[in-house]
Amino acid sequence: MKKIPFHIISGFLGSGKTTFLKHIIDQYSSEKKIGIIQNEFAPANIDGAVLKQSGKDFNLLEINNGSVFCVCLLGDFVKSLDKFVDEYQPDDIIIEASGLSDTTSISEIIAASSLADKIYLASNWCIVDAPNFAKVGFMKQRVSHQLRMADIVVINKTDLVDTGIAEVRDEIKKINPFAEIRETTFCNIDFELGNSPISKFYFSEVEAMKEPKINSMVLKSARKTSCQSLEIFLNEWAPKSYRIKGFVNLTNGKIAAVQCTFETIEIIEMENTFRPTEIIAISDQFTMREWNKSFKELV
Repeated sequence: MKKIPFHIISGFLGSGKTTFLKHIIDQYSSEKKIGIIQNEFAPANIDGAVLKQSGKDFNLLEINNGSVFCVCLLGDFVKSLDKFVDEYQPDDIIIEASGLSDTTSISEIIAASSLADKIYLASNWCIVDAPNFAKVGFMKQRVSHQLRMADIVVINKTDLVDTGIAEVRDEIKKINPFAEIRETTFCNIDFELGNSPISKFYFSEVEAMKEPKINSMVLKSARKTSCQSLEIFLNEWAPKSYRIKGFVNLTNGKIAAVQCTFETIEIIEMENTFRPTEIIAISDQFTMREWNKSFKELV
């Protein structure tokens, strides 16, 4: 069996990984049999639902609860991926790793496990959120780890930064002097499938990181809320979160698509698609109980 190229797309929460993946699917799905793997730190996969709405032809494997970077769950990931490869026989496989993933673990699996005879590492991309690069706080070590393991770094959202891109490039070069750096907006950048295998991985120097001690919370509700109440809710919790995203049922009969990265809050009203309220938050500053209580009080 011909080995399948395997591509990693990493990057911190909200950097633009799913947008990048949508561009790739738009570009190649008509000519290639693409296998997509999405890993979420949370138990639910909002991004998977977004990709399915594209109407494009691809096979999707969703792996939630952070199993791509949690050592205790890596065995389950290997089994799922092995079965996925055998069942669909894709031409290329692309994994959108969780924003908190450790790409060292992923690359080690590919190089050393039973999958080594079926797939090979073709490219490792890391997406950088230009306006929020300096705001990751205690998660900087994990971001740096992803950058160090990347061979191509994409500085995204450059249109939102008046100055400071040079500083971001310098910081990336300090972390990974060998990386090719590209700049873009909306992750609108060329992606080549089937690249040559990467030999630059520091297995002798880099140990897999432990699972970060943060809370991953999924808020689900059949209740509806007003857009005004939703804005109040997000303004309270978004500054305390690394990422909030999801869909909320509104009292006006529509659905609000929500995306928050630090203080940046985006709410887009959509036609009702009979989707229950489901919001994911990733934070180390509050608990699910506090978050759920606040939502119920506003609703």
